[in-house]
Amino acid sequence: MSVQLGEFRQKIEKEIRGLLIGPTPPLFGLDAMNAYHMGFADQKGELRDVSKGKYMRPIFCMAICAGLGADPETAVPAAASLEITHRTSLIFDDIQDVGIERNGQPTVWTIWGVNQAINAGLALSCHARLAAQESKNRGISPETTLEILFALENAVINLCRGQYLDLSFGEMPNLTVGDYMRMVEGKTGALFGAAGECGALCAGADPGKVAVARALGINMGIAFQIWDDYLGIWGDEAVVGKTANDLTEKKRSFPVVLALENFPRTMACWLEMKTITPEEAKTIRFWMGNREIDQATRFKAQEYVNRSRHLLDTLKLSPEWQKLIDQFLSQVVDRKL
Repeated sequence: MSVQLGEFRQKIEKEIRGLLIGPTPPLFGLDAMNAYHMGFADQKGELRDVSKGKYMRPIFCMAICAGLGADPETAVPAAASLEITHRTSLIFDDIQDVGIERNGQPTVWTIWGVNQAINAGLALSCHARLAAQESKNRGISPETTLEILFALENAVINLCRGQYLDLSFGEMPNLTVGDYMRMVEGKTGALFGAAGECGALCAGADPGKVAVARALGINMGIAFQIWDDYLGIWGDEAVVGKTANDLTEKKRSFPVVLALENFPRTMACWLEMKTITPEEAKTIRFWMGNREIDQATRFKAQEYVNRSRHLLDTLKLSPEWQKLIDQFLSQVVDRKL
């Protein structure tokens, strides 16, 4: 990541810390839970400087704003809202997936219980909306601030629709790649799309460019998720954790759905097993590799990066930012985690 994008991250994190922590730490109760989830505090509410998460969505938002010729500072509140919104979804995601660890620490629900985790997630979602409303104090008109809020709320609705589909996939025996694409456009594409849209809105772009920036973000988000799915099976064990973990959990990730569509009988037999042990997962991974499912997954992720690049060219950003966002897109499918 360039120095400039790294500075964007610092500004976003400072904004979020100011919203969640306030002037009187240590934190207690609900405030401690949310600060812990963001990586700003330990379980006791004592502040720490550890930074958690990739911040890809908010950084992309600010980069689009800058690339369209505006002061990226105006996009900081929208960017902060995007990150808080994303983190809110992860609290609920961890509950639904029974996830016990995120970003190298125990998840909120494993410490405080499901009921309090839901409480924390609802409060954090309100912080996200409040963060976006700060846009009007950064030179953004009230009308555009409302457009930003509209974009973010619609993104959350689409994210929930995608999550609904994802949760229902375990009950669907004949999944197709088309089913997966509809799911992932909402679950992961929606917030990336909102990031592009909000960045363009903050820059005062015309509706055509706002729509292109949104489409760019959606395609980047799809590429991001497909690559995540690749890492969930073929990622470096030392970096992403237990090898083929997505297979032991029988997740309907892109490689699994692709294999199910092309080799339905064999893949269905494995998915219908009561449990899949780590050793059995390695056998399935080897079988999938022999049928080039890994290669096809990499190609599909790259296809959506290429679509994003075409849309990036259409935006006609300033040369410096065109290059930086192009490098940002490369990181989507070059990352190890």
